Formats: sequence, structure tokens, C-alpha cells
Amino acid sequence: MKVKKISLGCVLIYLLFTACNTSANKEPDGMLNIKYNEFHQEIDGFGGSDAWLRMPYEKETAEKLTELLYSKTEGIGFTILRNRIPFRERLEGDDSPGLNDGFVMRNRDGTYIYTQNADGSKTFELNWDGWDMSGTREFLGHIRDLGENGPENLVIMSTPWTPPNNRVTRWKEDITGVSEKLDYSIDWNKPDIWGRLRKDRYNDYADLLADYVKNYESMMGWPLSILSVQNEPNWKVDYESAYWNGEDLRDFIKVIGQRFPMKGIKLGSGGLGIMAPEYENYNVIFNEMIKPILDDHESEKVLTHIGLHQYNSGYDPSLRAGTINFPEINESGKRFWQTEVSGSGPYMPAGKGIDNALFYARMIHFNMIQAQTNAFLYWWLWTNSSNDDNFPGSLVMIDFDEIITSKRLYAMGQYSRFIRPGWVRITCDTNPVRGRSVFSSAYRNPETKEIAVVFINETATSLTVSVNITDAEFNKLEIWKTSANENLEHSGNQKVSRNTAEVVIPPKAIVTFYGTVK
Repeated sequence: MKVKKISLGCVLIYLLFTACNTSANKEPDGMLNIKYNEFHQEIDGFGGSDAWLRMPYEKETAEKLTELLYSKTEGIGFTILRNRIPFRERLEGDDSPGLNDGFVMRNRDGTYIYTQNADGSKTFELNWDGWDMSGTREFLGHIRDLGENGPENLVIMSTPWTPPNNRVTRWKEDITGVSEKLDYSIDWNKPDIWGRLRKDRYNDYADLLADYVKNYESMMGWPLSILSVQNEPNWKVDYESAYWNGEDLRDFIKVIGQRFPMKGIKLGSGGLGIMAPEYENYNVIFNEMIKPILDDHESEKVLTHIGLHQYNSGYDPSLRAGTINFPEINESGKRFWQTEVSGSGPYMPAGKGIDNALFYARMIHFNMIQAQTNAFLYWWLWTNSSNDDNFPGSLVMIDFDEIITSKRLYAMGQYSRFIRPGWVRITCDTNPVRGRSVFSSAYRNPETKEIAVVFINETATSLTVSVNITDAEFNKLEIWKTSANENLEHSGNQKVSRNTAEVVIPPKAIVTFYGTVK
């Protein structure tokens, strides 16, 4: 039999053609279907806290930090700031009297300075130049200096860690009959720690908070949007704190509804928002802490925001990173915010690298998809020093004048830079690659043609996903990535074809496709 000779060049051409043809016909690893006109919750924004913090001493460093956090063009585009109301009181003779914030002005005998008004309310004198308030005021000034590159509408929420209380005024009382874990007899050398606000002081405390709210804009240079009643009201700790149960919160919120209008403060739609309970975990006992407020007509109409912390995140062995569904909250019509999270745990990857960032991205994903939260806040935006090189309590660490960032900062930025206040989540497949740790969510601006799709790929493999959108056609999609070697970096434009796009998600990366539709 005669055998035809084939040249080596022909073989190489054939192999190359076969490889290219096989690649071209390769099925995608997964499918993502987006329903452009099927809306879910509205997004209020992303941010964090500056409680107890001061801006870096060097102005240039302070400006760079502010730009990194709040610029929507050069940074990650946060739009929410949570600040602390500094009611901690230590008098001479107490333990560590230097810890005293001195926010409520006092007479020489330790009693509070106030004016009795004709309508029965009191007006208290406040010191706006203490540590926390002056630090926040400076920070707000730097945010304002961002101009058009800053937040479209910065939302400020304020949280007290304790009502004012000292061994002279004694606004708080012992906690008895609650549980062995929570019962407490006040140590009057540490009057800011634990204790329960006396009910006969509810009116005074409401008047005091009203004075804080009423004067916030004139003293701080920016209006206050939301007042939280108490930080972690059912969590006994050895720093400033106070105990409130659901009935206490209900009763005090009713007093807020009565007293704030006496000082001209509008509540609710178009006015000040009121938040509770800022419980320390998503595993809050809903019937004990939230239901009493919602079941009472007077308190329910005053409450606008339900806030929870997510410190069960690192101890949740499931993929949900501490997220729990709350259909009762979603059905209540109240805004639902996750207002504080940080730290570590056996199921949270340690460090400040990409594995830790992927965990936080997944946490945001499940908050948005399952809990249907409207906002997500980290604990500290930055710290000025840390005993831990991974600084798990903050997004940024300032080491002298060096700004050191964590990957979790950019993981949040994959959402906050693009999904702006007023955007809405829209329906899409949330696990586009069957059997793999890949998560997706989609959002749009209801007033424009802007759209954002966020992918989280926790696998060590690059994956291709076919994206289909109904009721719209893709116009332009930009690619933004955070990976082990990228920090919210622009990676060109994604090729699109009418209502489809085939996208490649790199291994261990968070990718946002941001652009417009027709």
C-alpha cells in the first residue's frame, strides 16, 4: 500500500486548527440569566465607622485616606459614615477619669446644665469640641473637599454606646431579674459600663438626643440622617455599654416620637430616621428584640431602620457568612442595614489578603440576596495603629504617614464604587456555575441605563460564564477586578453581543462588570 507523506508543517497547522476549533466550541462553565425589569430592594449604600478615631496628623495623608474611602472616581466610593455619640462620663475619683468625654456640660457638682422650656422639655448644653466630635468634624471637612468626586449624598448615622450617667446624676440603674449573664450592679467608679436607663429619665434622654440632632448640622457642617438608639443593647461588655430589651426600646422610641417634634425635629419620610436595635449578631431573637417595636403602633411609625451587626460571621460554617433571612423585617417596610462587622473566627480566613476579601464579598452577597439588606457597613474605616499586622478591626491602617490597605477594602469597593444609593437589585441567577463556589448578583440604576453585575469566584480555576439579559441589550461593559494582584483595577471592556456576553472570571477574584444597556 502506498503511504502519502505529510510534512511536519501540515501537521502543525492541523493541530493548531483543531485546538482553535475546539476552544471556539467549548461550552461555557456556567450560565447567568438577568431579568432587567424585575426589581428587589433599593440600595442605600456602603460605609463604616470613625468611632474614637482621629484623622492622620499630616494633611496630605488625611486627604489621601479620605479620597481612598469616599471618592467615587479615585477611591471605593463609600456613601455612609457611622459616628459615635460620646456620652461616656468619668468624674474625678472614678477609675481612669481621663476617659471622660465631657460631651454633656455639667455644673461643678456634676449635675447637667440645662434650660427648662415652657413646653416642659429641657435644652441641654453640649460640648462639640471633644475627641470624637472634633475628629468627625475634621473628617467631614475632608469629605466635603472631595466636591463632585465625593458622595452624591453622604448619609451620617450616629450611635450612642451608653446614655450619659455618672455617680451624681445616676441616670442608669442596676440590672436585675434578666439573667445571670446580664444582671449587673453598677460600679459607680465605671458609670459608663452596662446598667439600664431609668424610665423616669426617658424624657430627659430624649430631650438630650434631640439637642444633639437639632444642632448636628450647624456644629458639624453636615446634616444627620439617622439616629440609632443604642449600640448592641443586649451584649454585656467591659467597655461603655447599656442594657435595653425589646420593651425598653419600644417605650423609648415612643418617647422620641413625642419629644423630638417639640424641638421641631421632623421624623420619618423626609426627616430624621430612627434605628434599632443594632444587636451584635444576625442571630438576634426577633420576637424579643424587634417584634415589640413593630407590634406597637406608636413605636412602629417612628422606627424607620432596623440595624443588626454580623459578628456571628466568622463562626458560621455555612457559605452564608453569618447571614440569616428575616422575612418579618423585609415585610415590615423598614430599611434593613448591617451596621458593623469585623474580626476573625474559625471559619473566616485570617489575614488581609484575597481569601479574607473573598469571604467578605460573599458576606455582602448573601446579605443582598438572602437577607435583602439595604446597606452594608464595616466597623472601623481605619486605625492609626495595630498590634496585629492584619488589622482585622479596620479596612485600612495608618502607620505614621503610610496608608496600608487590606484586600477586604477593595472587596467592598467592587460593590460600593458602582452600586450607588438609589440603585436596586434585580433578579439574576446567584450560583451561575453548578457545584462551584461562584456567586453573582446584579443591580441597576432605575433612573438611567446603568447596570452592574458582581461575580465572586472562590475557586482556583478561571471560569467562563455566559450572561443573558432579558428586556434589555448590553451596550458597554467595563471590567473591574480585585484579585491577589489587583486592587479594584480597570481591565478594559467586555465584548458584548446584544443581550448576551461571554465573560471570563479569573481564579480567586471579585469582578464587577459595570456599564450601560440599550
